[in-house]
Amino acid sequence: MQLGAEFSEVETVSSRSLIATLIGAVLISACGSTTSGGGAAVAPPPASDLRTAGTLTVGSDIEYPPQEYFNPPGSNTAVGFDIDVGKALAAKMGLGFTATNDKFAAIFADLTGKKFDIVISATTITDERKKSFDFVPYFNAGESFVVPKTSSVHPTKIADLCGLTVAVEKGTTEESESMDANTKAKNGPCTSKPIVLSSFDTDTEALQQLAPKGAVKVHFTDSPVAGYELKQNSSLAVSGSVIEVAPEGIVVRKGDSAMLKAMQDAFKAIETDGTYDNLLSKWGVKDGDIRKASTS
Repeated sequence: MQLGAEFSEVETVSSRSLIATLIGAVLISACGSTTSGGGAAVAPPPASDLRTAGTLTVGSDIEYPPQEYFNPPGSNTAVGFDIDVGKALAAKMGLGFTATNDKFAAIFADLTGKKFDIVISATTITDERKKSFDFVPYFNAGESFVVPKTSSVHPTKIADLCGLTVAVEKGTTEESESMDANTKAKNGPCTSKPIVLSSFDTDTEALQQLAPKGAVKVHFTDSPVAGYELKQNSSLAVSGSVIEVAPEGIVVRKGDSAMLKAMQDAFKAIETDGTYDNLLSKWGVKDGDIRKASTS
């Protein structure tokens, strides 16, 4: 579906060097394409609020299919449900679109540092995160335990992970919940038999520890990601049901009221005109419809 004005451009944020980032952005931009569309349906934030005038720059951990990933692998072409949502929001405001790849563990600090305008990256809305950022809820997701089909372990709740080797992505709720389970001060259920936790920069690296490496017993991840993993690898299975269903949000810097209102208005617009429904169908994630009541 044509979403209007957009730039299929991906930048990569690296802590090593701003110069490297700028060079990478130029090279990637040269590989991108541009389509033109109509004017803004909703008012965009002021140009002074944007990292690049005329463009919505979105931070995302582009290693998290089907939410966001590079396709074909190794290319600079970002695709996924979150990417399409970002493009649709930008189009509603008459802006171009840029996805900036960043590690999830660094993405909040980089948003604060204005390396991008907003974050759309399967970010669970938590009370702790709401202290520092504002959110526009756009999706519901839970958590799943991915195991080999031949596994002798079948976790259905976090307490079942006690004593097991578990792979997660750094900075995620799965990582923090696993750490809490090991912490006596949090009344964690695994304090006497801790989860043996391995944390990785990307979720795809965490999955590789399960298959093909077999270095861990469980990959603990978001439920839409788990569903995608099973489609790609028939030797894997989800153990138990989805747990901890919660809303995910478009992340805005705290107090950036103009940006927050623009995102709220643009998201309402894509709900109203059917774009949101089309994207849920396109990516096979209708269960994540934010308009459905979330349960845990």
